[in-house]
Amino acid sequence: MIFRRSVGSDIIDHDTESGPSKHNLETELRGLLKPRVGITGSLARGNYGDELFVRVYEHWLGQWADLTLLTGIHRPWYFREIRTTQVDILDAVILGGGDLLCPYRAQIDPDFINPMYLRRPVHVVGIGVENDRPDIDSSAVEQWNDFLTDPNVRSISTRDPSSAQWITEHINPQGNVATHADLVCALPLLPVERDEGKPILGIVTRYIRDPKDYRQLEEIAAAYIAKGWRVRHIIGGVEDHGRRDLENSEHLRVEGKEVFHSNHLDDITRALGECSLLLSMKLHTTIVATMYGVPTVCVHPVAKIRAFMASIGREELVVEPTDPQLLKVLEDGVPDVPMEKVNQLRDQAVAYLKDLSQRIWDDYRNTSSVRQHILPETMTWAD
Repeated sequence: MIFRRSVGSDIIDHDTESGPSKHNLETELRGLLKPRVGITGSLARGNYGDELFVRVYEHWLGQWADLTLLTGIHRPWYFREIRTTQVDILDAVILGGGDLLCPYRAQIDPDFINPMYLRRPVHVVGIGVENDRPDIDSSAVEQWNDFLTDPNVRSISTRDPSSAQWITEHINPQGNVATHADLVCALPLLPVERDEGKPILGIVTRYIRDPKDYRQLEEIAAAYIAKGWRVRHIIGGVEDHGRRDLENSEHLRVEGKEVFHSNHLDDITRALGECSLLLSMKLHTTIVATMYGVPTVCVHPVAKIRAFMASIGREELVVEPTDPQLLKVLEDGVPDVPMEKVNQLRDQAVAYLKDLSQRIWDDYRNTSSVRQHILPETMTWAD
């Protein structure tokens, strides 16, 4: 008997009498039938934190789906057919990561609200609303409203309650806006070793216009070196983004400091995990270090960093780099990371990713009676 199967665009015939048994054939098909999921947002641009979302998707979604990176496909209108075809072959689109929604910026990156995405079911995942300024541009709200209220946007979630509240108040989407821990909290951590005899003070900076913002950090770093610590200046970016931060790091003048720069995300992750204490100007270096249990003081007090530190009960560890209070925080001793709260954040992020995976899986499986017969109802993961 000839058994005909379709995998993607291919039609394949099997002779079940001379080929594999029905059971083996179904097992083979189960391995081949996977949803095709496009991932997009502020990705593939070199910012360490944004790129970690891809690592998270690779681990939690890549176990059951074929992933496609959709960022950067803004081709001319006369290639519209090619562009839309690339989206049309997908089973779902995930838009997520970072401060995608900026209420006061009318010019919105096309990777964020590309109307092509709306040709497929879209899940807006763990985004943040940049709310460090009170002003709102009506054009920005209108553009986001058009996108987020489209019927093909199947779910919306944010990484903090204030972002969810803003979207609910100003956009009024069709469904509820969920809130969960930043998805980088679900990042599988690489093993690291710490040299207790030679502790490391890690410093993560971001691009600044005025080097005077580094003066107090220089004094702190010099004092730790005098106590026998190593000082590691970690560049939280790769490629062009990393080169820009590397050039700017020269403004932090500390004799004897190590500058850690790598174009490999895993190397940066390990460099953070090896620290005994971290002073950080970036959200996701803060999150990664915290997940490793590294006591961290945030020296860039923007809303998203305050929100994360509040979630672990460490609001007092967010100060300006020029604030004399920073010296007192360090002199008093930075408290240990409350790992029970960290584990709660990890569990929350993982639970959301599993729920999202199951929703996409259900949509994919239920579109075909053959898939319903062959594919299991419930997803399983290797944690």
